Amino acid sequence: MDIFKKLNYILDKKQKINIVVLAVMIFIGGILETLSISAMLPVVWVIIDAESVQQNKYCQWAMHFLHLHDMHEFIITLLVLLMIMYLLKNAYLLWLTSEQNRFISGNRNKIISQVLREFLNRPYEFYLDADIPTVFRLTDSDIPNVFSILMALISLASETIVFVLICGVLVATDWRLVLFLVIISGIVTIVMFKVLKPRLNKLGTTNQAIQSRIAKWRIQAIYGIKDVKVLHREAFFADNYESNGKIGARLNQKYAVINAMPRLLIESIFMVSILGYLIVCVAAGDDMKQMIPTLTAFGLAAVRLMPCVNRINTYLTDISYFRPCLDYVYENMNINEISKKTNQTLLPVDETKTMQLRNRIELKDIVYAYPNTDTLIFDHADMEIPYGKSIGIMGPSGAGKSTILNMVIGFSKPSGGRILIDGNDITKLNLNSYRKYIAVVPQTSILFSGTIRDNITYGLDDISDEQLQQVLLASNLKEMIDALPDGLDTRIQEHGGNLSGGQRQRISIARAFVRNPKILILDEATSALDTISEKQIQEATHNLAHDRTTLIVAHRLSTIRDADRIAVVENGGIAEIGTYEELIEKKGAFYEMQRMQI
Repeated sequence: MDIFKKLNYILDKKQKINIVVLAVMIFIGGILETLSISAMLPVVWVIIDAESVQQNKYCQWAMHFLHLHDMHEFIITLLVLLMIMYLLKNAYLLWLTSEQNRFISGNRNKIISQVLREFLNRPYEFYLDADIPTVFRLTDSDIPNVFSILMALISLASETIVFVLICGVLVATDWRLVLFLVIISGIVTIVMFKVLKPRLNKLGTTNQAIQSRIAKWRIQAIYGIKDVKVLHREAFFADNYESNGKIGARLNQKYAVINAMPRLLIESIFMVSILGYLIVCVAAGDDMKQMIPTLTAFGLAAVRLMPCVNRINTYLTDISYFRPCLDYVYENMNINEISKKTNQTLLPVDETKTMQLRNRIELKDIVYAYPNTDTLIFDHADMEIPYGKSIGIMGPSGAGKSTILNMVIGFSKPSGGRILIDGNDITKLNLNSYRKYIAVVPQTSILFSGTIRDNITYGLDDISDEQLQQVLLASNLKEMIDALPDGLDTRIQEHGGNLSGGQRQRISIARAFVRNPKILILDEATSALDTISEKQIQEATHNLAHDRTTLIVAHRLSTIRDADRIAVVENGGIAEIGTYEELIEKKGAFYEMQRMQI
């Protein structure tokens, strides 16, 4: 029942209705299959013993109704009707297959999109510890496997119904043999399921872990291809990928063997039972002519029953094998579970409320440690950022410079203290509305495959060409764009592979410009650039920072020299803060940093 509970949670109301409709359609398909087999029996009876059949009152009525004059015409008519029945039945089953796949494909994509949306809406801190390959595995394999379970359950019900109906038809032929076959098949199914279920669950869990490792080695190799080649570690990644792939292949082999065991065992029992029954009848001297309808019935039934029983066992093994996938998807779609893990509440967003920054940003009595660590980055630290002013942030690596930026953005939540926007606690703000006023230029700009225009506007559709031209001028991009044959419509390779570092940064700055932010964050925006590129970027960022609240994280003194205020972060707090001249005159931490860079 736990399976149904989790599926009920994962699926929405419309999907549940569609499943019910689909189940009814599958049930109808099962009835049609049963009727097609049942219809063969009277046809065989008529062909074998036409003379006695002709005396039957129901046969006489049918011939009269169909205006048939002799048994020859009657038999031909029955065969034609049987042919039409099979054609219609198979046409229906073909359409049903199409509908099943339409349901699976459409709703699988819907669930994957839902899960992706859920992941994207999680707090930023979740991704600090997240196993990204596992996230990929969730969408690439776990969710499709959930639908494998769903279809297995639906098909299991359908095949069980078909099995019962066909057995009902066979009871009229020889109930003792039917009873024997049902008991044996039931015992085999129960025993096999009880024995194999724990092994299949274990195999499924192990396979999940292996698939995550396989994805990890593939993703790390591709995204780190530069370092891989520089360090000549191609063989290292390929060997690890191959070794984990071999483990995955062995797991698939074990699953295939376990999956085949019930089918082969039941098939053996079924055929041994039928043939044994035949041997007993022959040995007893029974009339073989009288046995033909019985053998025909069981022969036809075997054509459908054996696959039916095999499928039932296959569906049971699939449910057991893919059960860990269902558990993982349920866990990641359950908002209450997410809230427990992240210690945050996912609140509904009111898009009608807006934030207006008019005064200042304050960090008051901030206490912060990185997730899953006890080392404090900030211990009761304070900082004030006036509206429309720029503040440079310096300090050694790991001191918490980027943490300040993440807290201002609302990505990271301090364990103590408050972050105030115009006196309002950031935790009480509509973060979606708040972040519309924020633009970030990181050290490494993330560009996607598409045009330069696409990368600058980044999903904004209401940006005119005139506005874009102004943005290009301000970000020192216009000269570069004008020199390109396709201008703004020049295509960029994924991650900006066909652009220099300076060009990528200027596109990132243009992306920030086009949003006209109230709060601008420059996170080591020039640290990876040469002197010439740095100067161009500094000119662009100076234009961008005009009349905006600007936070600049930098290692180079030249980057923040002209900031209205400079803060030095070290030893769990703000060591000193002031103008450039004030800090130089103070001859403290900033003065020593300045001396080291001279």
